[in-house]
Amino acid sequence: MSVRSLQLEDESAWWALRRSLWPDLEPRDLEEPATEFDGAEQACFVWVDEGTDELLGFAEASLRRYAAGCSTSPVGFLEAWYVVAAHRRTGVGAALVAAVERWTATKGCVEMGSDAILKNEVSRVAHAALGFAEIEETVQFAKRLKHATKPSSVERPGSSAAVSLRPVDEKNVRAVCDLAVGPHQRAFVAPNAVSLAQAYATTKAWVRAIYADATLVGFLMLSDDDVAPRYYLWRFMVDQRHQRCGFGRRAMELMEEYVQGRPGGDRVYLSYVPGSRGPEAFYASIGYVDTGRVHHGEREAVKTLA
Repeated sequence: MSVRSLQLEDESAWWALRRSLWPDLEPRDLEEPATEFDGAEQACFVWVDEGTDELLGFAEASLRRYAAGCSTSPVGFLEAWYVVAAHRRTGVGAALVAAVERWTATKGCVEMGSDAILKNEVSRVAHAALGFAEIEETVQFAKRLKHATKPSSVERPGSSAAVSLRPVDEKNVRAVCDLAVGPHQRAFVAPNAVSLAQAYATTKAWVRAIYADATLVGFLMLSDDDVAPRYYLWRFMVDQRHQRCGFGRRAMELMEEYVQGRPGGDRVYLSYVPGSRGPEAFYASIGYVDTGRVHHGEREAVKTLA
């Protein structure tokens, strides 16, 4: 039995293991291409029975800029970890995590983070056995309303919905913090709560919630320096439930229109974390050109506004 990197021919078996780990998710949402885990920003290691070539476990990892309890950046993050029940407590899980640790170290990281559902005692014990320290505990709540009507189409707006940028205030700030990108995108953007905390510490942050009709779908934050003048897209995301509908593209257009109305607003800068399935292709498609500069591991791009 041995641990090795995920290969293209492993896809079907790997997808089956992912469905076992996340049974509540749509199977099609778990069928990511193995090529996305090429070791650049994301990696996946599998445990293979050398006699049967059967995949009996896997561990996925990514590079994140932030992780709870970690004080350095970037930080490796154990995104997923699963071993077939009959082969647990045999050292397989430890071998998979050790492979992730080695990969993380090669990326220059000195810390690694992870998480688990609060009630998943098995995972918590397993993490502790491998040296992870619990940082915090949180509980999430949900309640089904007795007199609720059937959700209207407003909750899931169509691609023709009108996009607008609205202030983040006491009425929507919690909902903004709850927005999230897909698991494979977490290495490319900080949580919105972190962004809002950074905005609080400066007078130059222009923060806006992205709406499609009446539905909150995303968030952006612009460094709005009209003295320099220099305008820098600091943070941008669209919730995983509302991607590929054109909302992000329209939100970027609205942000650019805002900049054009500011002193010296003839261009917008931004930076992005390079990597497989990152935002580089999207930004290039709407006119952002690489400047060749790199800041803290992020590549800079600029767009000249007409």
